[in-house]
Amino acid sequence: MHDRPEKRASQVVLLNCSALLLGLLLAGPVGATAVWQGEAPGGFQVPLVSHFMRFLANPNVAYLLLVMGLLGIMAELVTPGAILPGVFGVIFVVLALVGLGQLPTNWGGVVLIVAAIVMFLLDLHVAGFALSVGGVIAFVVGSLLMFGPFWSGSSAVPGAKLSPWLIAGTTVGVGAFFLLGLSAALKAQRAPVAVGQETIIGRLGVVQQPLTPAGIVRLESEEWSAVSVDDSSIEGGTRVRVVSTEGLVLKVAPVVDEGNPPAKPS
Repeated sequence: MHDRPEKRASQVVLLNCSALLLGLLLAGPVGATAVWQGEAPGGFQVPLVSHFMRFLANPNVAYLLLVMGLLGIMAELVTPGAILPGVFGVIFVVLALVGLGQLPTNWGGVVLIVAAIVMFLLDLHVAGFALSVGGVIAFVVGSLLMFGPFWSGSSAVPGAKLSPWLIAGTTVGVGAFFLLGLSAALKAQRAPVAVGQETIIGRLGVVQQPLTPAGIVRLESEEWSAVSVDDSSIEGGTRVRVVSTEGLVLKVAPVVDEGNPPAKPS
């Protein structure tokens, strides 16, 4: 009895997925590519995976994946605990390496790009801009050399060149990412934590003891001495907002809504 075509096709896909993993483990991206360049056993083709591998082998795609992956990893290092940038960063870098393994990659150019990202990151922690200038130079030169000398006009694989517009746009984007994004994140981390009574201004509370005009207000689990900001009387149970502080005494105003009428003048 012959197997149905659907079952046979599923077996072929499973077999080739296993072969792909073995190719990656034993022979790297080149071995994995060899699996998908030929015809699958039984005469079946697996065009989806084959097209995906060819997509990764596009120089511009591999370049973007590498840069985005490195930026994600750096973002995770600057803001530990974010998780998602690090996860996607690692995935993008691995996919980039799979694509680069199928191309005539100049790994010196890749090293220059990695060095540029590191210089940008270090420049966030030191004064001056020398490292940023060095990072821009290393990034541009690494991009130009990534698939052989950009100015040579020849390549081992036709079309294995980066778009100059992509290099320019990516350089500007990486610079903006570090100068605006990560620098702002670092400043937020280094900013002193606000402590003291100033932190409660604007918070809402409930009057525990009527303010006539002085009384007690409860903010979350704490009770504070308080006075009405305009010396008016405020009944117990009224929701109030902290307007300012004077020593250990809060100055509050009623929160006016449908169920909370304005305070009565004293």
